[in-house]
Amino acid sequence: MVADVTLQARPLRRVARRFVPAFGLTWRILGLVVAAIMAAQMLLFLPLIGRFRMAHLEQLIESGTLAALALDATPDNMVTEEVKRSLLNNARVDSVVLIEPHKPKRALLNIPPRPDMPTFNLMDRGALGLIWDALATMARDGPYYIRVGGESMRLPHAMVWIVVDEQPIRHVMYGYAGRMLVLSSIVAAFTASLLFLGLRWLVISPLQDLSEDMTAFRHAPEEPGRERPPTGRDDEIGVVDREFRNLQRELRASLRQKSRLAEVGAASNKINHDLRNMLSTARLLSDRLAQSNDERTRKFAPTILRTIDRATRLASEAIEYVRDRPAPRMTRFDLGDLVDEVGVALQEQGEESDPNLLRNWANALDGERRVHADRDFLYRVLVNLGRNAFEAGATTVTVSTNGAGRPLAVDIADNGAGIPPEVKAQLFRPFTKGGRAGGAGLGLAIARDLVQAHGGELVLVATGRGGTTFRFTLPSAAG
Repeated sequence: MVADVTLQARPLRRVARRFVPAFGLTWRILGLVVAAIMAAQMLLFLPLIGRFRMAHLEQLIESGTLAALALDATPDNMVTEEVKRSLLNNARVDSVVLIEPHKPKRALLNIPPRPDMPTFNLMDRGALGLIWDALATMARDGPYYIRVGGESMRLPHAMVWIVVDEQPIRHVMYGYAGRMLVLSSIVAAFTASLLFLGLRWLVISPLQDLSEDMTAFRHAPEEPGRERPPTGRDDEIGVVDREFRNLQRELRASLRQKSRLAEVGAASNKINHDLRNMLSTARLLSDRLAQSNDERTRKFAPTILRTIDRATRLASEAIEYVRDRPAPRMTRFDLGDLVDEVGVALQEQGEESDPNLLRNWANALDGERRVHADRDFLYRVLVNLGRNAFEAGATTVTVSTNGAGRPLAVDIADNGAGIPPEVKAQLFRPFTKGGRAGGAGLGLAIARDLVQAHGGELVLVATGRGGTTFRFTLPSAAG
């Protein structure tokens, strides 16, 4: 019931999330877009404001030129003070001087030019100069008279100089900048809104759906849940979504398999415990049969004992494999002594199963070789590898070390018939039998786990008609 409520509430959360974004990434991208648009508008604004100031000054030069040409209508190129002021006010300049080749100079002076007055020739100003002049104009305050020169469109070969106060120009430039700011804000808001909606639709919403699925999977990895339909996209988001779904299915299948194996292992422990007790009782009875006066009964007793021992070992290996691996207890000991001890144990096992069976265990270590490892772990590794080799038909097993540095490498080579190709591909998997009857297929899996507990690895070096060689490495064991 709780799971159904959770599954029903999940779509409601997703609908609500469309209106209340949960990711800070959306707002960061939106802020970055707005900042980028405003920066681009600022870069465009600088040449525009410079060109705006220049165009305004060019208009003042044209109007000043008209005011100076009004002197040609007078007999002596002179006007009264009142007419002069009227002409200059209409031209919106304070002084104008018209210099035309082969003609007398015309001048209307309300504020005469001074040597300390800043002078600008529009014909000599470049793009950077115009931008700098515009920014300097906007940064000043109060009246500021400048002398500006340039050509008039009405008189292409004439030079016109005017004196003008920058304060009115400054106010006009402020108005132009304000309009540009409003326009830039509208463009930035419109572009950012479109980009915001596009990002929400194409990127952010799919990522949020994917993150919710990941969170739900992390909280309940084994529960199937209600999966969304596939996106059907061929871009990177679609690839990530499909790969996550595949990973989710594989992990859930693996977890379910591990859970079943754990249950089987727990049940096997109980069964094996009872089975070993039964086999112990059967061994005692077999020992009594071996002492029977009936010759036929004594003849079958060894076979029964070997069968019971094989079944006991199978049960022990199964219990050992499903049991958690303890951490190795590291001690320093002589590897050669351990190899000799394993050889004696394997030869005794061979004599018990078949007194006529030849088992040659060769210790090829050069002298004393002290190592730092778990002695019990290495004993079980060597016993499993050696027993597998002898039971697969080998008559000689040689143990040697490869080199004297780190990591320590130990080779176990036999002269058997080799491992079949169909077994080689899944050699270290549990319950894989390497071509011998009566085994549980856990010897190599247990040996590999014990080696990996030391931080090393057990690998198959070579196999064929000339024999098989296994090698295990122990990074922390080299003395």
